[in-house]
Amino acid sequence: MLLHGSLIALTTLAAGAPVVVRFDERGVAEVRAGERLFLTSLGVALTAPGWEGTRGDQRSVVPTAVARQQEGEVSTLQLPLAAEGARSRLRQTIRPVAGGVRLEYELVPEADIAVENVLLGATLPVEEHAGKTRFVAAGESVLRGTCPAELRAEAYRFADVGVADWLALVAADGSAVRLGAEGLSLALQDNRRFDAPAFALQATTAHSRTLKAGEPVRFALTITATTPAAIDQDAARAAQAGLAGIPLTAREPLRAGTVTLDRATVPQFERVELTPDLAATFDNPFDPEDVAVDAEVTLPNRKRWVVPGFYYAPFRLETDGGRERLRLAGPACWKVRLTPTLPGTYRVVVKVRDRTGTAQCPPVTFRATPAKAKGFIRVSAASPTYFCHDDGSPYIAIGENLCWANGPMPLALYREWLQRLGAAGGNWARLWLAFNEKGLEWMPAPTEKPGTGTYLGLGRYALDNAWRLDEIVRLAGASGVRLMFCIGTFGELATGGYFNEGSWVSNPYNAANGGPCREPEELWTNPTARKLYQRRLRYLVARWGYSPQVFAWEFWNEQNAPAAWVGEMAAYLKRHDVHRHLVSTTYGDDAVWKLPDIDFTMTHRYGDNGNVADFADDIAGDARAHRHYQKPYLLAEFGIDWRTSDLKYDPEGKGQNLHDGLWAGLLSGSAGTAMLWYWDNYVHPKNLYPLFTPVAKFAARVDWARTRFRPLEDIQVQRAAEAPERFTPLEIVPGTGWGKTPRNDYVVGRDGRIQGAPVAGTVGSPNRHTPAELHTRLTFHLDMPAEGECVITLQTVSGKAHLQIAVDDALQVDEPLDAGPEGEGPWKRSRYLEQWKVWQSDYERDYRVRVPAGKHRLTIANADGDWLSLRSIRLPAYRSSRYPDVAALGLHAGRTAVLWLHHRQCNWRTVLEGREPETLADLRVSLPGLPAGRYRVEWWDTYTGEVLRTDSATAARGALPLQPPPFARDVAAVVMPG
Repeated sequence: MLLHGSLIALTTLAAGAPVVVRFDERGVAEVRAGERLFLTSLGVALTAPGWEGTRGDQRSVVPTAVARQQEGEVSTLQLPLAAEGARSRLRQTIRPVAGGVRLEYELVPEADIAVENVLLGATLPVEEHAGKTRFVAAGESVLRGTCPAELRAEAYRFADVGVADWLALVAADGSAVRLGAEGLSLALQDNRRFDAPAFALQATTAHSRTLKAGEPVRFALTITATTPAAIDQDAARAAQAGLAGIPLTAREPLRAGTVTLDRATVPQFERVELTPDLAATFDNPFDPEDVAVDAEVTLPNRKRWVVPGFYYAPFRLETDGGRERLRLAGPACWKVRLTPTLPGTYRVVVKVRDRTGTAQCPPVTFRATPAKAKGFIRVSAASPTYFCHDDGSPYIAIGENLCWANGPMPLALYREWLQRLGAAGGNWARLWLAFNEKGLEWMPAPTEKPGTGTYLGLGRYALDNAWRLDEIVRLAGASGVRLMFCIGTFGELATGGYFNEGSWVSNPYNAANGGPCREPEELWTNPTARKLYQRRLRYLVARWGYSPQVFAWEFWNEQNAPAAWVGEMAAYLKRHDVHRHLVSTTYGDDAVWKLPDIDFTMTHRYGDNGNVADFADDIAGDARAHRHYQKPYLLAEFGIDWRTSDLKYDPEGKGQNLHDGLWAGLLSGSAGTAMLWYWDNYVHPKNLYPLFTPVAKFAARVDWARTRFRPLEDIQVQRAAEAPERFTPLEIVPGTGWGKTPRNDYVVGRDGRIQGAPVAGTVGSPNRHTPAELHTRLTFHLDMPAEGECVITLQTVSGKAHLQIAVDDALQVDEPLDAGPEGEGPWKRSRYLEQWKVWQSDYERDYRVRVPAGKHRLTIANADGDWLSLRSIRLPAYRSSRYPDVAALGLHAGRTAVLWLHHRQCNWRTVLEGREPETLADLRVSLPGLPAGRYRVEWWDTYTGEVLRTDSATAARGALPLQPPPFARDVAAVVMPG
């Protein structure tokens, strides 16, 4: 290694072309093999959350700030990284190794820094590599491909390698380099998508995290010379050592031997696993029409189950260099998993059927002993809008989404997330089983939208991911957390999308990939597609249907599947899942929610660019809208902004929106808390788990499963009368972005409450291709204290629209609206959606209408075009000073009630702006509908989970008067006879 001023050069001769790595005075590297330029600008950056800028970049460091040290052949550079007020120090060690060079990095933040990731990045010039250079990566599977000749905008991230042993780049002339990463996930992307003539190598640490002050982040990259022949040989060895070594076909005479049980005695509601010694002839072990293994189980009460078996491969988890690897730990085999629900003796006969016939194993028995386990989750028969356990005890879902774990250590992340959630009192989490590290069925790499894991295509399942899911279920059991398995997401059937989530191009059901569906919509009707989906359901039931930790099966995330399809698949699950786990989906319509095999309803709720400061009323409105189905309801996702994390609006991690969602969900009649979406980049790094504990303590105070709660309507919250009465402006913010709300007719009270909420934010035209998808008119019933000017703020126009605003049917605004490219109209911003071939333009324009004093109807309609969205409606001098700005949510059943009083001036926005809400004292609260008599009232501190004080109160004339303790944020109460 030679040091010449600001240039360090390393030349290594190997069997292939010599590799030359040159470094500038900052340590930024250029890599060549022979005359071929492979990598330029190889350096470290701290990317800001959402990839919005950096928090420091090695390439931008002033050279005079770099300290260099040379010890023999080893060079060390120390340099500061700083941007946007964030400061850290980077140490880079350049060390010769056999056949190449090893770059070791240690990054130490001086203070906590919120980042998307730490990125070791480089570029590959397009003119050198487009359509010529191939890549090969070896990890748990082998990924191969070629740098694309032309940009494919929807698949610009063309090699999502992830954690790998190595990544090789092989040029057309035979020159090649091999990269070995430690503590990094690898990817190649086409920066022509961003008008840059280069491909990018992205080697990243764990995504979306907060770097802690003084805690080092270490990673390394080894660059060596190689040859195409050596790469092909190494790739073949890697494939054989991975899942390619698992046999997926067999040609053996049918045989059913002995069955081995992992234990002969098992506590009730715990798993017993059977391993039958079987042989058969098959081409696909996941196709029950080709080969099927089933266990016929006789219960102690003489009832019978038929439980499907499943094909299994054992793995061993290894952790090395800050990453997880799964290694095959034995031969593939068949398994059956059972959970006894009754104490006593169980008799099991395992049968195997292939194309040649049927054989059965000798029967085996095991004994279940009585245990205190609570069992599976059910819908309560005594209180059908709530859940219970098998033993009848209540189950209130308290938790968050934990849908995927990007990065090199997914199981370690799940272990920490689940342990922290469970320790705080959380008992529910939602997992996506789409094409992440837990998915089963996707196109194998290389494909334009690759998944994580070793996928095998249509009708064959990723056994490494299945093993990971086994581990996550085990971790959840140890943490006391039930899991909702969300089987698929809308992106699988879409193209494009705001997040580029559309992945139909790589869906194995796509006819272009050999699947049965020419268009995504055919998934619902194509007989082969439906059969294949049921086959996957059978595997899910066989492998995880035993588990009480599985809260429910959820077919889709945010996909409007037809009711006929949902009903068919739900009935299939109920027939084959002997434990009859709960079943649901999102989204659903009236026909879906009324299906007998759909056990509970759900929806999702987000703001748009921070337009909703307080979600309490909208959360309550959603719960009321779903109540008429007389099934449990959950708000399974929510957040301040659908585009980005709550972290953007809460950089200090106060968690106000999470706190309010937990309490609003529980006290609005939902069967659990509202479930926040942003787990990995917000809840966990900001340690917001303590917010779950108080609501869990409160929930444990009430027997929800045996109490038929219904919402307390018209709770009165007033100050002492004052003279004269004053009126202040009221802002109405839509509770939804795009989509249809249950109602479009709203009554706006002078206390600020809106009957009929949530308010729709999108208004469609009657001329849309699907006019029933959106409301075409919104009506607000006002009671104006005095004549005034109402301000309606238009947000977005899609394609075109025709805005009409009227007061008592008299038009005051009648304006056609267009959308188009930015700068070519009165709009402020525009975007073109390729999937729909439409421009969407943000106007952010105010429209003012005069409304006389008294009662009047304000209507907002869209007469033509596609749709428009509203940002807000502002009413002048409307809210009465006699009503504090308090959201009062409560439930009652007979002489029991629960209540949450939430000061609306304490929300994520006031916290972000540093505004302290006034303390509300001497309030008078009246709960209607409680029978006459004496009551005991516990007032709860929602931040500590402790009882503040206990009062006595007397109900008379149909109402219970209460005097809450002073509060600035919120307070909760439990009301009981006494």
